[in-house]
Amino acid sequence: MPESINQRTSGDSKSFHEHLDEMRGVAEETLRYAKTIHQFTPKDAVERIQELRQLLEDNLNYTKACYALLERWRRWMFWHRVWGAVKFLLIVVPLVVGVIYLPPLIQSYVQEYLKLLPPLR
Repeated sequence: MPESINQRTSGDSKSFHEHLDEMRGVAEETLRYAKTIHQFTPKDAVERIQELRQLLEDNLNYTKACYALLERWRRWMFWHRVWGAVKFLLIVVPLVVGVIYLPPLIQSYVQEYLKLLPPLR
């Protein structure tokens, strides 16, 4: 039963030679990849050490650039928060001051105005 589920082993769809050609193609492609990888790998320890040193230097430079960018973002976020707090205070402080000081002022003006009006019967 498992052979009828797996089309690669069923034998109904491809012949043995077709499977063999497919496997040969996969093997050739794997060999090409292995040759390409081998071509770019250093041949001796000195070359490997130099390549690793160069990679570490590149990594250090990249990390420094990322850190500088991160510091710029932190500075921007700090000033953004400060400006947000200033805007909040510019809106809230006058409202609070108005709520505290305006009712007595308005009440005195209303009393003066009511004195000017004729009495209601």
